[in-house]
Amino acid sequence: MAAFDLPPPSLIGREFSDEAARAALAALSGPYLPWGSGAMRPAGLATVCNDIVLNGRRRIVELGSGISTVLLARLLCQRSPPGGFRIAAVEHDAGWAQWVTEQLDREGTGSEVVVVHAPLASHPRAERGLNWYDHDALTAGLRGALRGDPIDLLLVDGPPAYAPGHGLARYPALPVLRNWLAPGATVVLDDAERPGEREVLRRWERETGLDFDRLADRAGVAVARTGGAGTVNGPQRG
Repeated sequence: MAAFDLPPPSLIGREFSDEAARAALAALSGPYLPWGSGAMRPAGLATVCNDIVLNGRRRIVELGSGISTVLLARLLCQRSPPGGFRIAAVEHDAGWAQWVTEQLDREGTGSEVVVVHAPLASHPRAERGLNWYDHDALTAGLRGALRGDPIDLLLVDGPPAYAPGHGLARYPALPVLRNWLAPGATVVLDDAERPGEREVLRRWERETGLDFDRLADRAGVAVARTGGAGTVNGPQRG
């Protein structure tokens, strides 16, 4: 299916309640998955699925793996887009990374979906006192999973940022990965209703010129579309 432009991000999921999203996500049937408080809200996950379907997303990076990884893999396997697809889910917890990998193997997603284990470590882009994904492990994992292709959908749902003092834990995602993004890529930040994520969004917008549509009240996510040439409003390296 050829990609085509969506209406503004504000129309993607604006009227999509969690109840309606659960009904839509039922189309991604398969073995039972252990939902928990750390999983994305159904409305937020449906917002991501809408972008995949309507914009033909095929190269997806998810920071933080879990139920969403499996459901996105089911969606892409159902669609079998021309040219194939690749999903790279970055996970800091080795045990959880193993569980998600085993679940994906049981569902037969094959090499198109890779869980990249990247433990948390000091990082120059992280706030003082906070860690982010190990640079070498992240870079090697994404290069292997994406095989040189740019990211057309970046979903930021990790590392964990709920503990006191960790509200800015997800800030490095866009500064680090902005030059990996394809022209017109979508960036999604989960848990956008929390104070830490709201500050992350303010910094991203100030530093990049992106305008995030905040769907937090209904979907728990904030969504933006990048500019051209694989950059966010102009190339800035570092």
